[in-house]
Amino acid sequence: MDQVQVRKEVNENIRICKPARETILLCANGFQTQDTHDSTPMMEYFNNNFREQYQNCHIVCVKLFEPGVKKTHRAKLFEKTLSDAIVSYGKAGYDIILLGYSFSSALAAKMAYKYQNYISRLILVAPVHDTLVNGAIPGYIEYAVKFSKLQKKYGKRVANAVGRQTVVGLPGLLIAIFYSILKNRKYFKKVQQDTLLIRGDADVLCTPHSIAKVNKKIQGEHVLYAYPKMSHGILKTLKLNGVVYEDILNFCFDTPYILEKNVTLTAQEKRQEVKNTALDDDGEEIPTFNEIFAKIDPDCDEVTLEEDM
Repeated sequence: MDQVQVRKEVNENIRICKPARETILLCANGFQTQDTHDSTPMMEYFNNNFREQYQNCHIVCVKLFEPGVKKTHRAKLFEKTLSDAIVSYGKAGYDIILLGYSFSSALAAKMAYKYQNYISRLILVAPVHDTLVNGAIPGYIEYAVKFSKLQKKYGKRVANAVGRQTVVGLPGLLIAIFYSILKNRKYFKKVQQDTLLIRGDADVLCTPHSIAKVNKKIQGEHVLYAYPKMSHGILKTLKLNGVVYEDILNFCFDTPYILEKNVTLTAQEKRQEVKNTALDDDGEEIPTFNEIFAKIDPDCDEVTLEEDM
């Protein structure tokens, strides 16, 4: 078993303290093909463990788009959705901490610059700075093409296997995401708020080049936390990423650490799947969701697949 020790930079100019006023953490999602927001597990962890002691602290998951609704797959709508949430809570008197994840980190940087009077802190989780030069991006395109072909062959049965996941309009969504990154990444250098940067060492989308670029550009006080063996899906599950949740919540609300800082991750044994073999009209076996997508979706790991099925 390998012991994971988070590597944290030290910046004495960033002061961690429990908020004295109503404070809200607004979480923007990254690229996702599920209806469940990326930050939902972290929000649930906070509510289950800290809600009573931190009644003036709140977490809201802001969905920049609906995965299965193509008309929401537009960069301008991403910005409008996040902007509307910031203005709404800002005018209501909340102190806002903004979290951007993956591609939305660039958009969060723009919002931090645009709404400096509302946003007090910024968290950038696995920020993507590179786009077309990133070698993992073609996997998303392959994911969409593969799904389209299989859907034509197996129809609703593939949709049932996928469950909450969908890739409706994925090529258009990816174009909007690429455009959002290219348009907004210039705002990293305009960030003035105290900022927490987070990256997993095994992340192939937030590359070492990406995190170095972002880290260099930010002008305000900032720190970088690095998590060995964690991938781009660094917010997916409490089971694997609870230490990340606790670092984020501590940075935001000065919540205590419940989990051990030195987290031991054990390799999961692949469980033997018991299934009823289903055949299509031609007598061919209908593939499972894992068999279809496990090798081509950069963000799709076994833990997530099992939980979503």
